[in-house]
Amino acid sequence: MTTQFRILFTVTIAHAYYSGGCTDFDFLIPADTAQLLKNGKLIARVRDGKVVVLFEAKETGAALAAVAGKKLRIGLKLLNPYFSSFTALAFDTRASIPLYRNTVNPGALDAPKMVPLVGRLFGHALTGTARPVTAMLKDSTGQALHTETITAVNNRTTVSCDLTGQAAGAYVVEEAYPSDTELISYYCDPELRQLGPFGVMEIEIGSSFYAAAPTFELAFAARQETLNYYLVARNYTAAEFGQLEVADTGFTEDGRPQVVFTRVESSAFTADEIAPSMLGGGDARVVLFRSQATVARRERARKKIQLRRNGEVLITHLPQVGADKVSGDIIVQISKP
Repeated sequence: MTTQFRILFTVTIAHAYYSGGCTDFDFLIPADTAQLLKNGKLIARVRDGKVVVLFEAKETGAALAAVAGKKLRIGLKLLNPYFSSFTALAFDTRASIPLYRNTVNPGALDAPKMVPLVGRLFGHALTGTARPVTAMLKDSTGQALHTETITAVNNRTTVSCDLTGQAAGAYVVEEAYPSDTELISYYCDPELRQLGPFGVMEIEIGSSFYAAAPTFELAFAARQETLNYYLVARNYTAAEFGQLEVADTGFTEDGRPQVVFTRVESSAFTADEIAPSMLGGGDARVVLFRSQATVARRERARKKIQLRRNGEVLITHLPQVGADKVSGDIIVQISKP
């Protein structure tokens, strides 16, 4: 019998900052997912910023050991320390992580849900002050695992949750107050938690995957910001200094929108700008050229954003904001002999 493998599904990462693929993440496979891969005759291959899961197939193309309905958990390990500098994140990852699942459409990832990543034992802080309140820990199927009622007599602000012996995955604490109910989500994964992941994917294998492999995509947007060129000029007369301008002449060649700049004299700087005294002294003259609209961060430099004086090009390609920079401020020093 000939052994053959076919694609079960693929996960790719797209980022508008990059002109090519995004390789800022590694994929973490916890032990129980590794065992499921083995049981289902599956192989996970990580390459060029994406993961491809293959299944072993019979000569007819059918799966040798179908595991439809099972869930594969994959951690996302962030490799680039500057990722947040150029990424427009719609969530705060300091207290929670994004959880990506395919619960709505089996062939696509839901919008990420922010959840605290916890171990087997964790404390849940009650969200309300009304009493009595009944806190119920539930698994992903809605089955109650533990129930506790807090009254005014035994009042406290937190309850302890114990998931010892339970499978890794999504859990909910339901708080039932006299007038309303609150649901707070958690994700339990002690193994991944020790590895400090950026996020977690939990993909339920659909029976249709074996016939038509879906491609799941995690898409990130580039950060939008105002581009500020602070020009520090020495040995320029007032008239010469007044002739300096920043112009974008490469937008057609680049196939992108034109960046239009407004000149802001140092006398008009506010507290939001870098103080002229911090940029130069003595005979230095300072002016700011600010983009009229926000522009997206991008890995590939924009061509021919130029510094000119009276039509003459002084700098053909002004520097761009690096991936490690948290703002769109760029300081350019020029001097006449």
